[in-house]
Amino acid sequence: MGHMEKAAETYAKALFPALQTVSPATLLDLQSAMLDATPDCIKVLSRDGTLLMMNRAGCLALNVPRESGFGMPWLSLLPPEVYEEGKKALTKAARGERVRFQGKSRSPGGFMYWDNILIPLVTTTAEDGLTILCVSRDITQTTTLRLELEEALERERVLTQEMQHRIGNLFSIVNGLVSLSEREAAQAGDAPSATHILKDKLSALARVSSLARHGKGDDPLQMEAMDLRSILQAVLQPYGTRCTLHGDAIKVAKNEVTCFSLIFHELATNSMKYGALSSFHGLVSLDWKQEDSHLRFNWTETGGPPVSAPPHTFGFGSGLLDRLVRSAEGKVKREWLPEGLSVNLWFPNTPE
Repeated sequence: MGHMEKAAETYAKALFPALQTVSPATLLDLQSAMLDATPDCIKVLSRDGTLLMMNRAGCLALNVPRESGFGMPWLSLLPPEVYEEGKKALTKAARGERVRFQGKSRSPGGFMYWDNILIPLVTTTAEDGLTILCVSRDITQTTTLRLELEEALERERVLTQEMQHRIGNLFSIVNGLVSLSEREAAQAGDAPSATHILKDKLSALARVSSLARHGKGDDPLQMEAMDLRSILQAVLQPYGTRCTLHGDAIKVAKNEVTCFSLIFHELATNSMKYGALSSFHGLVSLDWKQEDSHLRFNWTETGGPPVSAPPHTFGFGSGLLDRLVRSAEGKVKREWLPEGLSVNLWFPNTPE
């Protein structure tokens, strides 16, 4: 038997022998005498869930005045999130089963978490011979620590996965840029220039990384407000004339630079791996326009591998893109058209 069960048995032994011989009118006196000293929330319920009495800790937790006289449904005091669990527990207890469930309640400082146990007891004072003792113990501290640990582990898992994803992307990008540089050099009839072309592309890629880190210095790309075209040119420069840009002259705040850089870098990376930029004749067109209080982008791919339908599953890169868009309070819509992928994005942006 666990600590909660032992505590509930102790409360039952202390309280219910007296209830065999006294009327319900004396319950408040018994409450004050025996139960107010414990931090556990103790409630006495009828078979149908009517609250017959409750100690001081319970009144504070459920925000019920002690002078209310009780008589209200116990389930009505539970938050919506745990109502169904409480209802199931009450049903089982009314059938004579001992049941335990996790719950929570609202408080001025936020939510409190509780470990609840319902114990049916046969008494002579109840009309149908059954009274239910409900004991709730505050487990907010341990639950909060557990939730924080779970969140920290999830963040660690996501960061590790993102790191692995970015390392894999780096190899894919470099491999693609090597092939792209060789083709450009072959078209120019100057094979040795492939090395110089590749160096230029890698330098542009490094610039994107620096841009995303918000480094300080005299670089004009690090001013408080930046020209949107400059950001996009820095991101897409490694892919040369295969990416075309069309859009209004728009300034974006410094705190938006990182997000836009990462979003379009991720789109270009996915295109290099699976889309138009993975093919020799593939092209990408990026258009943008200010629409009232929103900035709209349209990323259009053509000339890539045939597209017949959306993928059955989305990889980590697509999930990362969605998270980046949500972090900027934006929206994204993908369309897999026969000629290639089309991605529409909207972000809140108030023109200067």
